[in-house]
Amino acid sequence: MNFAGRKWVKMNETLINFRKAVADSTDLQEKVKAGADLVALGKGNGYEFTQEELESGWKELQESDEGLTDFELDMVAGGKGHHASGFS
Repeated sequence: MNFAGRKWVKMNETLINFRKAVADSTDLQEKVKAGADLVALGKGNGYEFTQEELESGWKELQESDEGLTDFELDMVAGGKGHHASGFS
């Protein structure tokens, strides 16, 4: 496979695991949709990361070729994003 010119996310492992947890949990998705603080939500579920790490990871994800999860696409397309929390 030729990966030349492709951008991949270099997000920290904690953010990757939190992202997977949100993608797999309707409960976490509902909290995100309701405007939960993502850093606090992560911490409350065993995922420690800073606001800066969250924002940097989200920016990297949007600029990558990896693609967004269905939930992330819904959040962006539906205009329900939480820019300050990482979703925009």
